[in-house]
Amino acid sequence: MNASPPPALVKGAWYTLVILTLVYVSNSIDRTAMSILIEPVKAEFKLSDGQLGLLTGLAFGLTYALTGLPMGWLIDRVNRTKLLAIVVAVWSLCTAMCGLAQNYTALVLARLAVGASESAAAPTAMSMIADLFPKSRRSTAMGVFWTSTAFGTAISLVLGGVIAAHYGWRAAFFVAGAPGLILAILIILTVREPRRERDLAQGGAGPAPSFLQTLRFVSANPAVFHAFVGIGLASLAMSGVPVWAASFLVRTQGFTLPQAGLMAGLGVGLFGALGSLVGGPVGDAVVRRWGVQALPAAPMVACALACASGLVFALGSSLTVVAVAFIVFEIVSRGFTAPAYAILVTGVEPRMRGVVVSAVQAVTNLVGYGVGPLVVGVVSDRVGGPHSLKIGIAAVMGFSLWSGVHFLAAWLAARRSQRFAVEAAA
Repeated sequence: MNASPPPALVKGAWYTLVILTLVYVSNSIDRTAMSILIEPVKAEFKLSDGQLGLLTGLAFGLTYALTGLPMGWLIDRVNRTKLLAIVVAVWSLCTAMCGLAQNYTALVLARLAVGASESAAAPTAMSMIADLFPKSRRSTAMGVFWTSTAFGTAISLVLGGVIAAHYGWRAAFFVAGAPGLILAILIILTVREPRRERDLAQGGAGPAPSFLQTLRFVSANPAVFHAFVGIGLASLAMSGVPVWAASFLVRTQGFTLPQAGLMAGLGVGLFGALGSLVGGPVGDAVVRRWGVQALPAAPMVACALACASGLVFALGSSLTVVAVAFIVFEIVSRGFTAPAYAILVTGVEPRMRGVVVSAVQAVTNLVGYGVGPLVVGVVSDRVGGPHSLKIGIAAVMGFSLWSGVHFLAAWLAARRSQRFAVEAAA
């Protein structure tokens, strides 16, 4: 079969991708700011690890999940650029309000507001990316986009620890909220709404399917369904390690808060970003070599490696072993993301992308980022003792292996799927 030239990119595709990536950097900063501030917040409000797990996870994930599907419905129907600018401004203001909380309840309410407003960010960005980049370059583009979580988490951990140590934990929230307000203005002034893929194919805007039609489509497509479930399960392990990494180093390795934030932040920022950058091209290479139906194999292998390295990180006996395992975990767990989401946006209709990605984001934030840190905290409380976090972190690693089983099922299903066979031929 003769090789065809790569499809031309939409004008401004790379600029828009950079802006979308910066937006999600801001999103990740605001989301994970609480992680590095666990110890000072715990001391001021006298909280248990279970309460902290609720604050860092479920308080954010609950409203994220509740508002995710309505946001997805909007994404498939309205101007995505304007919607994104609005929600960026809202979550940035809500993050700053966390610094004004005078008790635990007020802090939980502020985190609920952040979760609700952030639920539109990733689905909007990935819907736009799918319209800006062709299938053969989509995984790479998403790999670039998902470096945002690593950079945002790193900035939050490193700068959050330093700011909290010198100016207090409240000041860290004020600083975290500022970049998003600037980005909201930049989006309105410089980013154009891309035409949807179906518009280009049909010469006009097609109607967006209903929730029920989308649900039926996903249920009837085993490859997409298993990828959906696999992403949700993997997020339990992916959230459990970074959220508790700084506190883990403080309690088990004798680090100070700024030292722990620096090490955890650099690990996430450098090696997590590396994983995202590598994972995208790896996914595209798998597609070029074996066809799009083989794409689930990439996240399947990454999940297995994440489970192994996460267990070594949790149970390692020396700082060197813990540090190396943390680096490996960040590379493979972040590398899983781009090909996993590429399966979703490739396997569904263009005007289903907002709802489908919103739904999986709701699951990852409620079940993953919501329950994952909570599981670590509750297990730690039950075990007790200075090394209880070791067992708490190890407990969530089983979900990563479970996720790999679903991506194996997605791989087998995609090989039998007529839709994915057509995509491979195209």
